[in-house]
Amino acid sequence: MSGKLKMDKIAGLTGYSVSTVSRVLSGKAYTSDRAREAIIQCARELGVLDELTFGRLLIKGIAVFAPARTFNGRGDIFYREVTKGIADAVAPWNVYLSFCGLEEQHADIGFFLDKVRHNDINAIIIIGNDDPTIRKLAVTLNKPCVLINTHDREMELDAVSPDHRAIGFNALNYLFERGHRRIITITCLRRETLYDRLDGVKEAYRFHHVPFNPQNALIVTEGFTTDETEQALRAWLDACPPGAWPEAIFPGSVGMTAGVMRVLAQRNLQIPHQISLMTTDFAWNLENLLDTRVNGIAVPCRELGVEAVHILQNRLNRPGAPVYNLLLQGRMQDYGTVAQATRHAARAEIGGDNGVGELGLEDDQR
Repeated sequence: MSGKLKMDKIAGLTGYSVSTVSRVLSGKAYTSDRAREAIIQCARELGVLDELTFGRLLIKGIAVFAPARTFNGRGDIFYREVTKGIADAVAPWNVYLSFCGLEEQHADIGFFLDKVRHNDINAIIIIGNDDPTIRKLAVTLNKPCVLINTHDREMELDAVSPDHRAIGFNALNYLFERGHRRIITITCLRRETLYDRLDGVKEAYRFHHVPFNPQNALIVTEGFTTDETEQALRAWLDACPPGAWPEAIFPGSVGMTAGVMRVLAQRNLQIPHQISLMTTDFAWNLENLLDTRVNGIAVPCRELGVEAVHILQNRLNRPGAPVYNLLLQGRMQDYGTVAQATRHAARAEIGGDNGVGELGLEDDQR
């Protein structure tokens, strides 16, 4: 049946004009809710929706919740990029977007309910929230909801996230395949997703039959700041004999990487000739926020927002479809800061009775 005949049939079955049917199916906003619901239901029963490509067809308005720092001028750049992805995805259509700050834990429930019950909202996106009460409420609202970069242990809500475990595994696997064995991972563990990434790191150790000893292989910080990372790594190196210093360092963000690079410069350790460096962040950060570009896995960022909108559309189109979690893979970017382990062989002799090693490091430089 041609598109025109289908619109004629929907018009005949619903009692609305062909022009009204056309407006609804093309995603125009200026139709009544009653007409829209009747036409969409009829189109669904006739199988018309299964043939339509992605569009604003069923999405009227989206309430987007993210940690409040997302919307500060100097706040969370990653989540801000995710919200830009959402805006990009709905830009061709007349979709109402409401961006709301909602803390990761102990969120304001009244504020959340007030926003999602707005008449113009028929879909919800929740970014980076770990409050189980918010997730439980979202299930009861009879509005499709997609989680971004968070967990739903009850498996009642659709979700899209970076594949953190795979990102952790692939980063360490990349270093192991180049012969490195003494590797320090520097991370923050303030969210469950970061534990997933650490699990991937540990999996790479098992895969390469290398024991994982947290005392020698892991530095955990409270946050992702440059200064905090610098202090933590400096303290670790001060407490460790130079002969046991790492061959490679894997900090968990570009901000952390900047702190690592400060310490390496203070110790006169050249990258990658004397120590390899690899990080992870989203592509814009990897390419623009460091003076020297560093090998890293670019985490999908705007793509998270785009895919969340697609998932909402699918859920509105197919309300009975199984709930699922979409995992997006990272992308390796090589800027030459990881060497083959043989390039570091000279460091094996660092140390000695006088505290000066092959690289000429005095005690007060360590």
